[in-house]
Amino acid sequence: MPGENRAVRERGKVRRQLLLDAVIQVISEKGISGVTHRAVAATAGVPTSSATYFFDSLDHMIAEAVGAAMDQEVERLRQLQDIVSRDDAPASRMVDHFIEHLRTSPDDHTVAQFEMYLFASRRPELQARVADIVHATKDVAASALRLRGITDSAASATVVALIDGFALHRIAVPAPEQLVSLHRALRALTIGFVALESAEAGPPDAL
Repeated sequence: MPGENRAVRERGKVRRQLLLDAVIQVISEKGISGVTHRAVAATAGVPTSSATYFFDSLDHMIAEAVGAAMDQEVERLRQLQDIVSRDDAPASRMVDHFIEHLRTSPDDHTVAQFEMYLFASRRPELQARVADIVHATKDVAASALRLRGITDSAASATVVALIDGFALHRIAVPAPEQLVSLHRALRALTIGFVALESAEAGPPDAL
């Protein structure tokens, strides 16, 4: 029956997504090395046989989960870019938008993100997706910096490196004041690039 087949397909899609979400949770809690068919199935609340039914291998399951999580992060970054690149967006709110993006990022995704970077470094088929996240983050930073009149191509890469560094430290040693410190560091960075571009546009002895 067509209706029954459709229901079976929908249940299959739901179960497959449960497994993908469970992979990210296991990565967050135990690292890539902790991902097994049994651990993922237990986290997803489904039979272990489901993990082997939907995916050809453990690597296949991890790659699918990592790729899906990366796609979600790229979409979040595109939404952030839409916000910071609006003509009516106050330049002074730029840092606030970045802080809010980091604050609202799910902890398990943030932890998994850095695990993914290392995992993808050994999986050429995933490196393009890692590059997509890095480029998307730089695009958001570049859009925000242009609101402050900063066009230096190195500025966006520096902002991304600063945010990633704070995110990594926040994972390793959580502390409530870290976001406040990041807010201040981003403000100092943007002010510094404004001053640098102004100095470089002036007479040589201004440097």
